[in-house]
Amino acid sequence: MLSRLQLLLFLPVFLWLVACTIVEDKPVEPETLTETNTYSAWQLSDAERRSASSNRAVSLLLAQADELIAAENFDQAGDKLERLVRIEPKSAQAWSRLAWMSLKNGEAKRSQQLAQRSNSYARDNTRLKILNWNFIQKAAELLNDADLVQQAQKMLMQLGSGE
Repeated sequence: MLSRLQLLLFLPVFLWLVACTIVEDKPVEPETLTETNTYSAWQLSDAERRSASSNRAVSLLLAQADELIAAENFDQAGDKLERLVRIEPKSAQAWSRLAWMSLKNGEAKRSQQLAQRSNSYARDNTRLKILNWNFIQKAAELLNDADLVQQAQKMLMQLGSGE
């Protein structure tokens, strides 16, 4: 466990590295965006980075949630994300992480709803939209909702081809 001093020194460096991450917004094949590269789709776009950097609490909560997710401490990560969306209700990144955690917990309907909310705020972040539609498709399969599975597949094809 990191001491408070180490955490205080590490956190600004971590946030700086996250802020410096370059996100290319080019078409992605839906099949290539699997759970193994979920974190790459969760990188902030330029617009999201600017918005998050204007609110230090949002940046901090998102970084803390990511650390907790990496440590598989999903309950505490969920708490951080819930607090984040109370502060910044249009955080597509936070809603997407909540959708992913709901899917992992077997809460298919909630995952679908959270992923759809994330997509409503994702603007031009195609990678995030593709990831969310993957969550929606998996949730629809668990719910045996053939129409929603078909809709998700259609959206994945459209987003993957850059339309």
